[in-house]
Amino acid sequence: MKNNIKISIIIVHFFGIDYLIDCLNSVFKSDYPNLEVVVVFNGNKDGSYEIIKQKFSQVITVLNKKNLGFAKANNQGIKTSSGELIFLLNDDTTIHPELISVLSEKLISLDKIGIIGPKIYYMNEPSKIWFAGGIVDWKKHDSYHAGRNIEDRDWKDAEKEVDFITGCALMIKREAIDKIGLLDEIFFAFYEDADWCLRAKRGGYKIVYVPFGGVWHHKSATAGKIFFGEEGKKNILWLVLTCFYRNIRKEFRGYKNKIIFFNRYLSGKNKIIFLLESIFVATPVLIWNIICKIPKSILNLTSKNT
Repeated sequence: MKNNIKISIIIVHFFGIDYLIDCLNSVFKSDYPNLEVVVVFNGNKDGSYEIIKQKFSQVITVLNKKNLGFAKANNQGIKTSSGELIFLLNDDTTIHPELISVLSEKLISLDKIGIIGPKIYYMNEPSKIWFAGGIVDWKKHDSYHAGRNIEDRDWKDAEKEVDFITGCALMIKREAIDKIGLLDEIFFAFYEDADWCLRAKRGGYKIVYVPFGGVWHHKSATAGKIFFGEEGKKNILWLVLTCFYRNIRKEFRGYKNKIIFFNRYLSGKNKIIFLLESIFVATPVLIWNIICKIPKSILNLTSKNT
């Protein structure tokens, strides 16, 4: 493969049209010459499909009537695309113009590398790290982002093999997908990227993190603007209930997917210990978050935005 092969960028869009426009503008400023961009609209009701069709006629679009989940929507994008490399990118990110060139050059330099990903910063704190490689702690039955919330100047960084790359900005060879399969749609969202990477490892591929800080990502700091903007002030009760429902759903999916993930990869005594922890530790924590933590956080968010 040469370094001018076609790369397909898959962006799943759920809400936040301004973020998507910023993302696409940054993508089309890339110095990489041969890009194909696929945007999967996942149950949007904000007119974003029509807006993007008008503003970015070169974008390939897929329209879903409802939210089918991060995993399935990305799979739709992959099936629609034709590139030899696939780059999953969140719709609430912006990227450095050289990012795609840097990642693709490294990815195709070695046959053994199947998946690669960059350093990611917070959008609102552009020198603070959100992701610097994914780690699975098999003893503590947890997964986390290396470098999270650390200032870039304080982080000692190097290219390295990691357990997983976040689906926020993940580049993979199509030949690897042909070998290991698409994202597992049982996860809907959360842990689907870690599962994909571990399947790639089992398929003989390396998962590599490169310390090129080429992505900036919006996180929960924007939640107030999304849920409690001018429209929200007109119907605050409805938005509070909506936010409450979405947070419960998010907590439950994270809980469920963690059980699926670790039950899939642990064995013997470690699996038994994990399942006992899930019953006697994780389940009470889930109930606590639903009863106490989520309502408190929503009330705090409401009071700050009304």
